Amino acid sequence: MLERYLVEYCASTLAGLKTASLFSYTGKEKELVRNDLSDWNRMLNPRGVYLELLHSNSARALIYVYRASALTADLSRPEAIRFLNEYGYPMGSLSDCLHYLRQRIALTQSFPHEIGLFLGYPIEDVAEFIRNQGRNCKYCGIWKVYHNENEAKRLFAKIDKCREIYTKLFCGGRSVLQLTIAA
Repeated sequence: MLERYLVEYCASTLAGLKTASLFSYTGKEKELVRNDLSDWNRMLNPRGVYLELLHSNSARALIYVYRASALTADLSRPEAIRFLNEYGYPMGSLSDCLHYLRQRIALTQSFPHEIGLFLGYPIEDVAEFIRNQGRNCKYCGIWKVYHNENEAKRLFAKIDKCREIYTKLFCGGRSVLQLTIAA
């Protein structure tokens, strides 16, 4: 079941088109998710892909799938550092940032929208989403777009096509490991 979710929600990350993906896992086996993530990390970490449990409650597990090198590069940009510092993120290491993100998810009343940076969304769109409280976007796709609408539409089309191809290949017998491009 988790393998199907990885293909459905994370194809673009597995293919290296997108820094990261996020999905809620609500399968019957949710209680086994920690063991499953450990097994998947053993297989996918050598290819540069990591899975983290960001939050879990009785209803669901929030799974974060990311390419460590791309995420490190994204979060190391000066504008990202400034932005995340405003929210109290420790910018010493990737693991420190992810630990703080987990805390923010667990402790905040509303979802921490700066997570967009952790998903590879453009900082301009993340900042405008927060500033506009999700309103007044130019286009709504995988994220709400406030800048570079045409570029975002092209990327959304690539991501949709990737998911379509990966789903077809997966249904044809390819495994997630076979579909994961090495970094």
